[in-house]
Parts: sequence; C-alpha cells; structure tokens
Amino acid sequence: MNNKLKQLRAEAGLTQSMVAAAVGVSQPNYQRWETGAAPIPGDKLDKLAEALGTDPATILGRHAPVRVGLYDDSVEKALSYYGEVAVHFAGGGEPLLLSISEDAFERLHADVQRDTPFLIVRSLCNETVAIRSKAIADLYFSSEAYDDYGPETERYGRFTGQQMADPRDWQIVAALAGDEVGAEDFAEEDVERVRGWLMVTDEQFEKLVADRRIEPDELEAERARMRDLTDRLFALATQTVWQFSTGRRRSEEVYDERVLYEAFYPLTDFGGDLPGDEMLRLPTAGSHRIIFINPHALDYVSIPTHSFEEGRLLETADELDERDAAEARRPANPRLSARRGRTRR
Repeated sequence: MNNKLKQLRAEAGLTQSMVAAAVGVSQPNYQRWETGAAPIPGDKLDKLAEALGTDPATILGRHAPVRVGLYDDSVEKALSYYGEVAVHFAGGGEPLLLSISEDAFERLHADVQRDTPFLIVRSLCNETVAIRSKAIADLYFSSEAYDDYGPETERYGRFTGQQMADPRDWQIVAALAGDEVGAEDFAEEDVERVRGWLMVTDEQFEKLVADRRIEPDELEAERARMRDLTDRLFALATQTVWQFSTGRRRSEEVYDERVLYEAFYPLTDFGGDLPGDEMLRLPTAGSHRIIFINPHALDYVSIPTHSFEEGRLLETADELDERDAAEARRPANPRLSARRGRTRR
C-alpha cells in the first residue's frame, strides 16, 4: 500500500473521489495507485502533486533534508532550537531530558502553569511525550546557553543530544532498525544520507584514525560510543516507553500506527481528561497481546512522533474514505428512490 500517498491526501483533507476528479481519472483508478496495485502514470504525476499541494518528488519518496535552526530567526518556531527541558518525578523514577523547539518551549511554559492532567511535549528527536502533571517534582527549562541541561546529567538515560525533526527521516531510521523493511519507499540517496547520520563504517573509522581525528588507542571507545548512539536512535524510532510513579518502566515496539494513535490520543488530544477510571488500551499483537494502562499511575508515556502522526493521518484518511463511500451509496435522484421504495396498497 502507498501509505505515503494516503497520508498526503489526508493532510490535504481530500477524499479519493476529490483527488481523482482533480487529476482526471476515476476513483477506482486512483484507488489502485494508493493501494499500490498500479503505478502512478508519469503524465499524471504533476496534476496529482498539484491536487495534493505537494511536489512530484515527495510523492515518489524523495525529500530534501529538514534542518533544525540554531540562532536563525528565519526558521519557523517549530524548527528553531530552544534548548532542553528536564523533568524530574516525585516517585524517584528516571527523569526526562528533551531537546525542544522555541514553539514547544512556549507551549509547555504556558501549559505547565495551567490545571491540566497531562502536559504534551514534542521533542526535536521524534518523541511525543505525555507527562502526568501531578507526577512532576520539578521541571527545568535550559536554553542553549547551558551545557549541563539540568541538575541530574548522569541520569537522563534516553537523551542523545541529537536533533532531527523530519518525520520522513525517522521513518527511514525505523526501516533501518527493522532490517530495512520499508526503506524501498524512499529514494536511495535519502536512505544513504540517514544511514550515514546513524552509522560509521569500518572504512570511515580507519580514515578518521589515518587523519588523526581519532587516536588509535581511542578507536574501540569511539566504536562503542557510536554503537550506543545508534541503538538509542533505533529505540527512539521504534519503541513506545512509559514509566509509572513507582519508577518502573515498560517499552513496546508497536508496528501498527493506527493502534498506537488509538491507544494514546486521549492523552495527546484531550490532555488525559478521561472519564472516571478509564484505562488506555494498547493491543500490540491483535487479540494475542493486549495491554491496559492506568493513566493515573503514569509518570509519562513517550511515543515515536513519526508513527503517532502517521496513525493520525491514516485514521483521517479512513474517515474521508467512509465519507466517499456514503456519497457513493446516496441515490442520484432521492425523489425517484423514495417513490420506488413505497409499497403499493
């Protein structure tokens, strides 16, 4: 299935019929492109991109890198690096350290002063985090002028110090973490760019030593450091993590983006304002493995942003498809249909 095409359609808020009409094909014909049953004809690509408000390269899986801005007023606030926020918990569990944008800082700074069950933070490293307000002991904002990030620098276990804000790059990271399944949806040059960001080859290490950028006796330590960074980034791309007020943590790899969105949108979209003692339901393997989570017992839950937002878009696309189907079932002439439906006396 061409999930990328489906997501672009959902972002544009269009039904399949709307896109098909704009491109000049039938809805079933367009549907074959979206399901991957037929390739997109070259002569339709420009019209399709125009209808979806994007460019042909994006539809074909190519994308220019999205850069996080440092001291750059021309960059939008969502991509302008503010610094870090450190969150420490009353229960004594491992604290959080998140690299955030100016936009995320402004939102969180305002929200933390309001009475809301959960605070939502989206980091610059693919983390959508819902933090239970009453679990917080203290919270530190530190702009880029600070080097220690918070008072417990040795305890921020998931922090990498990296910023990569493009969800498409994180889709590639997840593909590389899973034996490259899904990497074929992206241009080879983008896959190699992300691979180079994640991994250092033996040949590259040898060149670093030859250029005296790494001393020979430091080589193994540098290899270990890079392996640890790669493992952390793979975890940020694939694992949903939650911590309880007891300090216990859980992690799961959830491969169905819709399931991930359905499980946690009550926290992210409604601030955890759940009725009564309602639990969060996370079926990680259909009916074979289902997890129920008490939101009132949480310190936080951290979700891979790219997967969560993909789930949101797929849900939106399904709703648009249902609207399409309802329109198709509606009689073309309601009066004639009503007359035909009457019983004779």
